[in-house]
Amino acid sequence: MTRHPTLAYVFLRNSTFGPNGAAAVELCVRDLIRHSRFAASTLVVCPKVDEPFEGVAIETVPDAGFGGNLGKAWAVGRLLKRRGVEVAVVENHLPAAAVVAAASGLPVILHSHAYEKAAHGALKRAERAFELNRLAGLAFCSEDCLARFRINFPGATAPMRAIPNGLDMREWSSAGVKDKLILSVGRGIDDKGHREAMAAVARTLRTRPDWSARFILSAVDREPETVRALRAAAAPFGERVRIDANLPYAEVKRAWARASVGMALTKSPEPFGRTALEALASGAALVASGLGGLAEVCGRDALTVDPVDPEAVAAALAALVDAPDVRETLARAGRARVEALYDMGVVAGRMDDFLEEALRRRAG
Repeated sequence: MTRHPTLAYVFLRNSTFGPNGAAAVELCVRDLIRHSRFAASTLVVCPKVDEPFEGVAIETVPDAGFGGNLGKAWAVGRLLKRRGVEVAVVENHLPAAAVVAAASGLPVILHSHAYEKAAHGALKRAERAFELNRLAGLAFCSEDCLARFRINFPGATAPMRAIPNGLDMREWSSAGVKDKLILSVGRGIDDKGHREAMAAVARTLRTRPDWSARFILSAVDREPETVRALRAAAAPFGERVRIDANLPYAEVKRAWARASVGMALTKSPEPFGRTALEALASGAALVASGLGGLAEVCGRDALTVDPVDPEAVAAALAALVDAPDVRETLARAGRARVEALYDMGVVAGRMDDFLEEALRRRAG
């Protein structure tokens, strides 16, 4: 192309596109834009945020006054048309992506960071088929997500691509001094395996007084009982086991920079696994469940365990804590894996290529 197309990324709901409160999806999109060939001509449409990420053009999702989220999606589509946008990417909301496409007349890509559930019943299947036929393409955060989608929607014909999350590896160093620190990061819900991580940490720290642990939790209001259980289990260790909630992303990065060991024990298949990616990028040796997209992120460069087998989790953690050479070998291999497969410059290029392909198909 002789000029850069005008792009838009759309977050319809439950999104904080800023440094205080951003989740994995928002961080992924921020980095895709920063490293895109089309960064200067890219717009983000999102719910109102007081402190958005710097360097990105922002429009607030219009209040349609009718139709709930789909009414907002229609208003977003009309907004994109007025703004002269040429291709749009809608995050994680298939019905909204179809409505944006209908309202704008633009090629629209669904960017899915979750498993799209199969439609049940003739009416729902027809509804999903109609929505999918509106789309110019679908991008998935992992090969696992893409494979499951093909099984659940065998009739879908739109172009599909697995484009993983990535990291700007210039911002992630593994060269600093590491503390004897075990780190677990993620939403404060039972499925993330923090209780299993805490049980293994407790067993490990009882006989290793020079080690400590830290849990950094988000969305702590989702399952208060899980957070209370973690705090109760941590209490006997005093300052050696620290639990923090809803920290800015910069603080999470600093914690990874100091951690020698990470734990990512999600108990159900994970669409991707950004926490594991960050652990590997920072040079932490990792214990992971390896379910779903986590297997792609970690490959053979983490210790993989059954997250609900307490003996296996504790043994894997002890193996890393007690063997500096094993930790260092895994840390180097994990860092090299991220550099080779998940550097954001490469990932953003893949997304740019996919968007250009959509535009070429539309042009005929």
